[in-house]
Amino acid sequence: MAEKGTADPAKLAELRAKIDAIDESVHRLLMQRASVIDELIEAKGTASSGAAFRPGREADMMRRLAARHGGHLPLTAVEHLWREIISTFTALQAPFEVVASTGPDPVAAVEAARFTCGFSVPLHLRANAFEVIEALTGRTDRLGLVLLGESAEPWWERLGEVQVVARLPFFESRGREAGVPALVLSPPLADPVPFEIECFAAPGGRVPEGAEVIARSEGGSVLVAAPAGRLAAADLDIRAIGGYAAPLRLNA
Repeated sequence: MAEKGTADPAKLAELRAKIDAIDESVHRLLMQRASVIDELIEAKGTASSGAAFRPGREADMMRRLAARHGGHLPLTAVEHLWREIISTFTALQAPFEVVASTGPDPVAAVEAARFTCGFSVPLHLRANAFEVIEALTGRTDRLGLVLLGESAEPWWERLGEVQVVARLPFFESRGREAGVPALVLSPPLADPVPFEIECFAAPGGRVPEGAEVIARSEGGSVLVAAPAGRLAAADLDIRAIGGYAAPLRLNA
């Protein structure tokens, strides 16, 4: 038996063997997941570009992840690992790229893009949101990322077929990694779902009652968001430009 204050070699060997077994199981499950993706692609008949991105389903997965999480392992660390898995397997179904605006904070833009979409998906940087929109227009295999701090020019007024589809970070907490507010842009989704939060461009600068201003230009144009169904674009000087799943606010 090991003396007090010294490590028990037998116990350490046992624990390391458990870790090795867990690692092997995780790897085996990832390979099994890949084989299911192959079956999914075969069932669809094609790996059509852009068809695999589903922000609503991803939000549901993140909520289930948060609900079952426990222990001292940071939830954001698990989130990043999970998003790496989701993005990689999404790209296996339909290869895609990410175009991010460096805006006022290039480091934050890259961190947000990599934290959310992982390292296996190609990342392209552009100088501003207008260039991101241009890079997405006419494409079905790209996502865009724009920091909400980039508000000197009303880029949201340029959104046509490109729309807002997600808001980052999904898990909101103080001091979290890759926590700079951002929006994910996309061409029309192949399998869209109703948005929980709807986004509108208000060129005149008027903020509708019950709406949250999430970006404002120097010229007065605002980008606003509100729970689905609360605002009607036909009755106001606003234009619908997409939306997103409601972020989950954490206590910590």
